[in-house]
Amino acid sequence: MQRLIRVATFVVDSLAVASFTGVFLCVLVQVVLRYGFDRPLVWSDELARYLFVWCAFLGWIVAARRRSHLAIGVLADRCRPRGRAAFALIAAVTAIVFSAVLFAYGVQITSRNADVETVALFFPFALVYAIVPVAAAAVILYAIADAIAAWRVLFAAKTS
Repeated sequence: MQRLIRVATFVVDSLAVASFTGVFLCVLVQVVLRYGFDRPLVWSDELARYLFVWCAFLGWIVAARRRSHLAIGVLADRCRPRGRAAFALIAAVTAIVFSAVLFAYGVQITSRNADVETVALFFPFALVYAIVPVAAAAVILYAIADAIAAWRVLFAAKTS
């Protein structure tokens, strides 16, 4: 199981770096060709846009794994461990619900666009939208792990 987690972590991190690098290179080449040579590429803007979408969702997975999302911790920071665990449990359940809704709609939009081609590129829109349910499923798994950890703190606090 740990090996699978390490492989998945490596794949997500590598895809995040690759998508960000792709966005950067697409925009850089487009600027150089458009303003330096007056010969813009037809497809680079579109590819940069789609890579940015992937980069954002992959970043969501990375942030969920690292527990580094923005949070307002004023109340939780003033609580004892059990209170912090309660806030963590609420946050995890909220993330699960949000991600589940996003997963359901992501599957729908991906399947509906399986036969719709992108404007200037050679692949269907389903490939662009596929990251939505994948990221939502990954975040659900991380949120479940967070919820279990918070539940254990709450349960351990009651018995001690």
